[in-house]
Amino acid sequence: MKTDTLMKANKSRLGTIISGTSGSGKTTAIVSMLRDAIVNPSYDENYRFVIVDPKVQAGDYDKLVDPITDVDEVTASIAENRTTLYWPDSAEFDEKTLEQDVAHIVDYMFDLLNQNPKMRVTFVLDEASILISPNSISNSLKRLTVQGRAKGILPIYISQRPMTNRWIDSNISKVVLFKMVPVDADNLTKRWGLDFTHVSERISEKDYSFVVFDLDKVRTRYVNPVR
Repeated sequence: MKTDTLMKANKSRLGTIISGTSGSGKTTAIVSMLRDAIVNPSYDENYRFVIVDPKVQAGDYDKLVDPITDVDEVTASIAENRTTLYWPDSAEFDEKTLEQDVAHIVDYMFDLLNQNPKMRVTFVLDEASILISPNSISNSLKRLTVQGRAKGILPIYISQRPMTNRWIDSNISKVVLFKMVPVDADNLTKRWGLDFTHVSERISEKDYSFVVFDLDKVRTRYVNPVR
């Protein structure tokens, strides 16, 4: 799969949800696609990749760049470096501090793009369900979801189960699905009118394979296992 399909921000592309059960390969896939995008020369010197990983799990995103645990150092890195990985302080952070840190990063990205309209950002939030539920979403992520496209920010939200939220649902263009539990397949069928039980069966045929559901064209595309 070309990384531009899922990774590259432009002012016509809405956000992406990536979902799959633990061990289904979603982190492997996103790290692989991010690695290919980071070294791709079509992403010019104004392009930034910003990753927030609350799992703080060695051997995942730290394959791409050394993690930063201080949020103020994160903003300095975004200004100077192509790729920035934020690991919240695992000994101290909780949902509230994570929400505050993400708000700080999001506000900074908007300020940076106001100063440099040529800049584009791919923003990846793993374990997004910590800050997004069916009935609530933090103000910073609401701003990112609704206004990010106009500024050139592409949000990618990753979670173990497909998130539902009215702000997210109306501002995404793609859903990437790995192995699901049956209840999620049923809920997705009700949500978008496609037989996701069949989709789930197809995904389960090969380890680490996934499907890209394009909401704009209402079609699915199956992808072979990632490297």
